[in-house]
Amino acid sequence: MKQGAYQRQLILYLKNKSYQQAYEFAKQYVAEYPEDMIAHFLLAKSSVWVKNFEEAAHEARIAYNMAESPEDMMMCGIHACVAYYKLKEFAKGFELLRAMERIRICEESEQLFFLFSLALDNAAETSRHFKEMFRINNDAAAAFLKNLAGDASIDYERLFQNTDRI
Repeated sequence: MKQGAYQRQLILYLKNKSYQQAYEFAKQYVAEYPEDMIAHFLLAKSSVWVKNFEEAAHEARIAYNMAESPEDMMMCGIHACVAYYKLKEFAKGFELLRAMERIRICEESEQLFFLFSLALDNAAETSRHFKEMFRINNDAAAAFLKNLAGDASIDYERLFQNTDRI
């Protein structure tokens, strides 16, 4: 099967929330095209949804290291950071965000910086990223904090939505 066919099918599985099917199919895609950044990214994305966060972090980092554009690096890095957050590997997530900071800053990376800073009990960084969230997009920052305070859960789909290009 060609790469494009794998990608189209995986996107359909993910859109239809057929996460287990997406996960299994993404594993096949990676096995057939191990040098394809998108294959690793889609396996990472599928892994998040089936709650296999170790594999999600691993595959997202592979995709991140293969990425050639800042947008792809950000997309892969955001997924890796979500997996690190779910694994409570806050230092790893924070360090990846630091590396991504040299690439590009966006509201999603600032939101994650804020969460990792809180988790690491780093008041100075928490304050800095709190301010940056509001500087970048006041409405999005307010909605993020309201959602976070409302049910203490993170809207991962929202985080992925603006950075995913696939």
